[in-house]
Amino acid sequence: MITPNIEHLHYFTTVVETGSFTAAGRKLGRDRSSIGQAISNLEVDLGVTLFHRNGRVITLTAEGEDLYARARTLVQSYQSFCQYSQNIASNTESEICIGVDFLTTNEEITLVDTALSSQFPNIITHWQVHPTDQLDALLESNQIDMSIRLYQNRDLPEDFHLVHLDNIAMSAVINSQISNQLSSARLHTELRKIPLITYIDADRIMRTDRFELVQMTASPHLAISIVKRKPSWGFFLHHYLTKIVTSIKKFQSILSTLYTLDALLYGTTMKVSVA
Repeated sequence: MITPNIEHLHYFTTVVETGSFTAAGRKLGRDRSSIGQAISNLEVDLGVTLFHRNGRVITLTAEGEDLYARARTLVQSYQSFCQYSQNIASNTESEICIGVDFLTTNEEITLVDTALSSQFPNIITHWQVHPTDQLDALLESNQIDMSIRLYQNRDLPEDFHLVHLDNIAMSAVINSQISNQLSSARLHTELRKIPLITYIDADRIMRTDRFELVQMTASPHLAISIVKRKPSWGFFLHHYLTKIVTSIKKFQSILSTLYTLDALLYGTTMKVSVA
């Protein structure tokens, strides 16, 4: 039975992927002659010629092409096995599941995922999106390993290890059709007379139950679309508003339709944390 050296198979796949013995040696920290000798030994073990050699120019033989994909799978499986055994020995997770709420943007998830992959390249990360008020229960029941969500100071949990990641700025916007009422609309009593367009999990940021005219929508994107088209107001993540304005060429029309109420009582800063 043929028992090729796994290290030689690794050299073989690296030579194919880099295009030469020299480049493979550079990537693996070996000299060119060591790589060449390892490939020759592998060819003897397998009983086939893997490369056509023409000086320093090499090309795969038909047999080499057939064996490369299988060798690559074998090398990756071996490396995965080694990493998994190291994770067990060091008590390191091989997979983690992170829950986020609907207020976490795709850009934020991508940044976290990239950072995790960079620091822990062999850990597989699974992402789940849930309503904010369900994340703590999922964490407590071990259905997720950690959560990234918004917390107000008044509802910080005591049962989990909490790490503060960043502060999130919120901005209120009001339809321009009622911008002439802006001076009075700043008052709490006046804002109660204007429909508040809200969305899933918004009540985790602001007490919407203090307003009589509350219209619930499915997402911030839908909420902002409604505020643009009828006399109403809402509050949104500041970077979400910035993204909308900068992504539309005719941003002047957006600014004329939406009036941003900065530094109001209803503007707030939230904490985004990992529990």
